[in-house]
Amino acid sequence: MNKRQTALSGLLFVLFLAIAALFLFPFVWMLSSSLKARSDIFVTPPVWIPSVLHWENYTQLFTEKHFGNVILNSLFTATTGTAGALLFCSLAGFAFAKYKFRGKGLLFGLVLASLMVPMESAMIPLFMIYRKLGLIDSLWGVLLPRLTSAFGIFYMRQYCASIENELLEAGRIDGCSEVRMYFRLIVPILLPAFASLGIIFFVEEWNNFLWPTVLLRSPEHLTIAVAIRSLEAGVRTPYNLIMAGSVISILPMLAIIFIFQKQLISGLMDGSVKG
Repeated sequence: MNKRQTALSGLLFVLFLAIAALFLFPFVWMLSSSLKARSDIFVTPPVWIPSVLHWENYTQLFTEKHFGNVILNSLFTATTGTAGALLFCSLAGFAFAKYKFRGKGLLFGLVLASLMVPMESAMIPLFMIYRKLGLIDSLWGVLLPRLTSAFGIFYMRQYCASIENELLEAGRIDGCSEVRMYFRLIVPILLPAFASLGIIFFVEEWNNFLWPTVLLRSPEHLTIAVAIRSLEAGVRTPYNLIMAGSVISILPMLAIIFIFQKQLISGLMDGSVKG
């Protein structure tokens, strides 16, 4: 490597380091503010490391704001919604990739067209349907619209398209039913796709805010995004508690992404070239 290439590599390293610092700045400030008293957040010049760490901000969330129950609600909607979405999206994607039926092209086109329809445009009719079904202020009402995804169906369809038809024929010759063949032969092949798509679904459901805000009423049913927003009620907004709640809200996502980052990248790369 000559001097020019070394200098270019050093310049790129400094540039990427600056970009990383720029993206990390809000998270560092959020963590710092979560350990301050409310009045210390707005002092000038700003203090990055508070002289007194106010851990009571976190304990107050769990003792007074019932964040333990809020986290359980979010875990329920995120894990159940993710598992259901993976099941239904993989079944639909497998059917579109490997079965022939009348109207297949039109139906798949409608699935793709639904990507252009924002969720906000369906909220009023969906809310009216849920009111008749008695699903208002229900965690099941929050996760039901998330049990399928047009993007997930398309992604799984592209992944399933690479599966050899000979494998399916061999399963049928051995006497496998279509359901058994799916769970015994197809699911193991789709594990990388499940990993990457599952992370995306979990993060989306964990951060889901607008629909739970419309649907949920009772404090005991709030998810974490709505609970953090509800902290703003009152004359004096407790920014220190909001920052502490935000820190808590990102911990599961950071843990999942750090643990499964290889599977996420591998699944996305495989899915981009499948089919």
